[in-house]
Amino acid sequence: MEDIKEFFEIFRPRLILHLDGKADKSSGEPGSLEFVDEVLDRWEKFAQGPSLEMPTPSERLFWFALYQLEDLAEFPVTDQPDPYEAILMQNLAQVREILRYGGDIPDEFYATRPGEEPSGF
Repeated sequence: MEDIKEFFEIFRPRLILHLDGKADKSSGEPGSLEFVDEVLDRWEKFAQGPSLEMPTPSERLFWFALYQLEDLAEFPVTDQPDPYEAILMQNLAQVREILRYGGDIPDEFYATRPGEEPSGF
């Protein structure tokens, strides 16, 4: 991968596919947890390159959505959703559309790159 823009050009559409519930074996996509692992593994290799500028609000939106997807995918399937699961689904419904159109992370949400400490609080 050449640059950070290329990284997100590859993974943002695939993340949206997972958030839309359209990622399955017939689409050639791994399960959600496997997808999250793939992104994090590729990021680890990518981030070892030249130093990166501060993440943009749109990049932080990507990470927020990815982390929320991971949390949601870890819930067992039951007849009664966990209250936190409902919150995750509500958050993802909101950020999915913003992510789809390349917007920035809303003020009420926060995320950092993998391995970075939160800052700016």
